[in-house]
Amino acid sequence: MFHTYHFFHFFKNRELNELYITMAIKSFALALIGIFIPIYLYKLGYSFSSIFFFYAVISLTHLIFTIPSAKIAAKFGIKHSILFSIPFLIVFLLLLYSLEQFHWPLYLLGMLFGFYGALFWMGYHTDFSKFSDKKKRGSEASFSSIICSLFYVIGPLAGGLILTFFGFKILFILVAILLLFSVIPLFLSSEVYEPMKFSLKDFFKKQKFKDSISFIGKGIELGLGLVVWPLFIFIFILNEKYLSVGFISSLTFLSAMLFIFVIGNFANRHRKKVLKISAISNALIWLVKSIIITPIQVIATDILYGFSHSSMTLSFDVICYDKANKTGILQFISTREIFHHVGKVLIFSLLMFTTNFISVFRFGGSIASLFSLFF
Repeated sequence: MFHTYHFFHFFKNRELNELYITMAIKSFALALIGIFIPIYLYKLGYSFSSIFFFYAVISLTHLIFTIPSAKIAAKFGIKHSILFSIPFLIVFLLLLYSLEQFHWPLYLLGMLFGFYGALFWMGYHTDFSKFSDKKKRGSEASFSSIICSLFYVIGPLAGGLILTFFGFKILFILVAILLLFSVIPLFLSSEVYEPMKFSLKDFFKKQKFKDSISFIGKGIELGLGLVVWPLFIFIFILNEKYLSVGFISSLTFLSAMLFIFVIGNFANRHRKKVLKISAISNALIWLVKSIIITPIQVIATDILYGFSHSSMTLSFDVICYDKANKTGILQFISTREIFHHVGKVLIFSLLMFTTNFISVFRFGGSIASLFSLFF
C-alpha cells in the first residue's frame, strides 16, 4: 500500500528523505508569497508589460545560467548547488521588500531570481534523478509532490491572512527566515557529486526535437498557471481580494495533493498513459478557463486543473528522470531547464505586447499542454 511503502521507505532512502524535508520547508516559504508576487507588483503600480518583462528576465537569466549551474553542481556537489541558490533568493526578497522605497530596477530582481532558480532546480532534479528508484520512481515523485502540495495548500491561505492583517513586510521576513532553515537537512549526510562533460557542439547534436518541444510547452503552461492566471483572476474576477486568491490557490493544491496520492503508484507502471490522458485533460481545462466569469467558476475549474496539472507534471517528471538516468543526468537536466525557460521567455515576451489574456489561455495554455504528448 502507498502508506506502508512510504513509511518504511522514509528510513531506507536517506538522500531522498533530506530532499523531501528541504522541499517541504522551501515549498511552504514560497507558497506564502509566490502567487502574490505579480499581484504585489501590480499593486505598486507596475504595468502588465513591466510585470511580464520581470518574469521574462527571470527565465532568460535561468536558461543562460543553466550550464554554469551544472558545472557548479559537478564541481562543488549537488547539495552545494542548492545551498548556493538560497542567498540569491533571500537578496531577491529583500529587494522586493524594499521595492516601494528604493525603486530597484525590475531586471535586477529578475536576474537574482533567475540565478536562484538555475542553481536550485539543477541541484534538486539531479539529486532526485540520481537517488530515486526506477521501479518506484512514480511513488517517490508523488510523495515529494504530496509533501509540497500539503504546504502549498496551507501556504497561499496563510499568506493571504498575513497580507490581510499584517502586510507584505511581515510576510517577506517570515519567508526569508524559513528559507535559511530549508537547506539544513540536506547536509545531514555527505555531499554528492555527478560528473558533467559539456560542449556546445555536442549539446545541440544530441538534442531530441520532441523532448525540446515538450519542455518548451511545459514552460509556457507553467508560466500561465503560476503567474498569469492568479493575476488575471485577482484583478478581473475576485475584486482584488488577497484572501480569495489564497483560498482558491489552496483549493487547487489540495485537489492536486489528493489526486497525486491516488495516481502515484499507477504512474510507476503507466507513465506514458498518465501523461497522455492528463495532457489532453489539461488542454481542455485551459479552454474552459478562457470563458469563465464568476468566482464559483474559478473554484470549479481550478479544482479540475489541480487534478489534471498534478498528474501531468508527475508523469512528465518521472519520464524525465528515467531519460536522465539513461543519457547522463546533468546533461539531460540542463536540456530540460534551458528549453523549459525558452518556453517561459516566449510566453512572457508575447504578453508584454498584448493584454488579450482570454486568447492566451485558450490557445497558449491548451496548445502548450498538448506539447507534452511529444515526450
